[in-house]
Amino acid sequence: MKHLAPVPLCPSHNDRMKVNPTFTGYACPSDGCTVTYTEEVGYFRVVGGVKQRPLNVRRCSKCAVHLYLVQRGENRLDDIWLCPNKECPAKRLHLV
Repeated sequence: MKHLAPVPLCPSHNDRMKVNPTFTGYACPSDGCTVTYTEEVGYFRVVGGVKQRPLNVRRCSKCAVHLYLVQRGENRLDDIWLCPNKECPAKRLHLV
């Protein structure tokens, strides 16, 4: 797993996510939250140990890798999403 910098935020709680080796990604540390992020799937919930359908699917327009949330803006249009692909032609910064 590649470690992202900065760390993804949970789109539900805006908390910095923690490494989750079970899904080779990141998980929300908030009690009861099951939101997880992986480059392959993006954001999704885990219920009873089973992956649920993806949440807020956002892909990079240049390389199609799943973006991750790094900063909330005053409104959702000002949120900052990054591409984790270091080889991406867009070179990671995406305002979505």
